[in-house]
Amino acid sequence: MMTQRQQHTAIDIAARRTGLEPRTIRRCLRVGLVSTSLTEDDLAELRRVRRLTELEVNLAGVEIIVRMRRRIVELEAELAFWRQQGSRKE
Repeated sequence: MMTQRQQHTAIDIAARRTGLEPRTIRRCLRVGLVSTSLTEDDLAELRRVRRLTELEVNLAGVEIIVRMRRRIVELEAELAFWRQQGSRKE
């Protein structure tokens, strides 16, 4: 678990690397859009957040879009799995 100081430093670094304000990153952390470890995948997600906010999507809308995108990715993976299972039976 990160200390509060380490978390603050990680947020500052993420802000520089993504172009987002630290408060926006804290909100994304609070609502669960990214993990507290702020991995490279999380930074990519934060960049998507930045692009959406640049298109004037508010943060509530961004949250919905990000969650829907994740669900689509999950469903595509599931579909690929079932297609592979179906091709094995033929």
